[in-house]
Amino acid sequence: MKNTYILVFIFMFLSSLIFAQEEEKETKHLITAAIGYSYIPEGSSHGEGAADGVFIPSLGLDYFYRISHKWEIGLMTDFEFGEYIVFKKDLNRKNAIVVTAIGSYALTKSINLFAGGGLEFEESHNLGIIRFGGEYGFKFNKGWIISPGFFYDFKEGYDSWSLSLAFGKEF
Repeated sequence: MKNTYILVFIFMFLSSLIFAQEEEKETKHLITAAIGYSYIPEGSSHGEGAADGVFIPSLGLDYFYRISHKWEIGLMTDFEFGEYIVFKKDLNRKNAIVVTAIGSYALTKSINLFAGGGLEFEESHNLGIIRFGGEYGFKFNKGWIISPGFFYDFKEGYDSWSLSLAFGKEF
């Protein structure tokens, strides 16, 4: 009976060593779709006389390419669905599209920090933008990811910050 326990223990130990040698398949690409809200502190909804701040819903579509264990490059595209005014700069914004080229650094296995620049396209006036942010990735089987994220945008006429929840696939 004692020998049986020893054999089971040795078998389990050797099995764990064999499976520990198995490496996770390295993926290079990540595509995500995100839902979120952007807050514009200097913005106002139409019809209001003061800039009390406004929340604008958005959808995002992002692509990242892993160039090393810690670094990724990518493109973040956000579609804002709302209309607001920035009185300070006399800007009327309606359904803007934000496109940014991003560099991302993996601080840990789950936390990515990113920065980049791009443009906010809108029918009346396009703006330059610089973006900083981060996200926490929850990884699931077969390369699926859910990532809550935060980013801050410095724009030519005003600043905004956003919270999002991205659903994606690594391949």
